[in-house]
Amino acid sequence: MLTFDDLTGEFRALGVEQGDTLLVHSSYKSFGGVEGGPQTVIDALLDVLGEEGTLIMPTFNFDFCKGKPWDVRSTPSHMGILTELVRQDPRSKRVFHPIYSFAILGKHADFLTRERYKSSYGANSVFAKLRQLDGKIMVIGLRYNDSMTFFHHVEEMEGVDYRYMKEFTGLVTDEDGNTYEDTFTMLVRDIERGVHTMVDPMGALMEEAGMITVRQIGAAKVSLMKANEVYEFTAREMRRDPHLLYKISEA
Repeated sequence: MLTFDDLTGEFRALGVEQGDTLLVHSSYKSFGGVEGGPQTVIDALLDVLGEEGTLIMPTFNFDFCKGKPWDVRSTPSHMGILTELVRQDPRSKRVFHPIYSFAILGKHADFLTRERYKSSYGANSVFAKLRQLDGKIMVIGLRYNDSMTFFHHVEEMEGVDYRYMKEFTGLVTDEDGNTYEDTFTMLVRDIERGVHTMVDPMGALMEEAGMITVRQIGAAKVSLMKANEVYEFTAREMRRDPHLLYKISEA
């Protein structure tokens, strides 16, 4: 069983520092057992980040794309127990986006949640703001293909021909309980062309290049990378070989 002290020591050894802005994609179960449960992981991350740090957890929920209403106050995260606990934390603030929302604790929470932007991965998104803050991305126990949404930000900003912008309209409810219809956009894969997201090759290439630090914490493979370095590397390599980010399937 991993303890709080184990986790803080391992996160520091991985490269997380006081004052970091850190986006965490996570599988709590991948650790194999934590004394005190999932809240211990969150507490350890916050301890390592310190008072000047910021913890960003994805609270994505794709039901809005299926026509269901979204409420910033109560719609749950689909991204695992750690993200849901941060969403429920009374200290956290949530990004107002019915598909790609985030729950945020720490210094830059106001800055990251202030703007109600429409594009899931665009120039005003949390992904772009993460770059502005020279933030880092941590992946706990997940494949890059099941975690690295940041790659889609690079695709949108650089422009690709295998995805297109799609609008999703539905009912949203804000922090004050006001409900109204609104439209949000997402750069989606071209299903008719058989496009499937497959970013593991790009992740492997970044590991080989030494851009990603990897550490075994309990039973979990945990990776840490700098958002700006990921952006620059991906933008360059996707021009050389776009199939580092997707594959074509016949059926």
